[in-house]
Amino acid sequence: MPTPKTQPLDIDAHLQARLGLLAKKQGASLADFAESVLRSYADEAERATSEQAEDEGRWQRYLETGVSVPFETVRAKLRGFAAEAARKADPW
Repeated sequence: MPTPKTQPLDIDAHLQARLGLLAKKQGASLADFAESVLRSYADEAERATSEQAEDEGRWQRYLETGVSVPFETVRAKLRGFAAEAARKADPW
């Protein structure tokens, strides 16, 4: 049996009321809903930080080598992805 959660954060009363309504609509406790929201936000923030580091690495490689992917190559790849997604979305 999971241990009951205590509220470790001081949340503004108006925000707490909003979160409480959303939690109730999802059939969750305020603590569980808030934890879920914070977990999602943390996951997104970590992903963004990782992508930013990856982008910086790519930029540094470009500065060192001068090698890049031509625009037409990127556009063709994106069109291929779009066509594949369209086929998956509408199999008829």
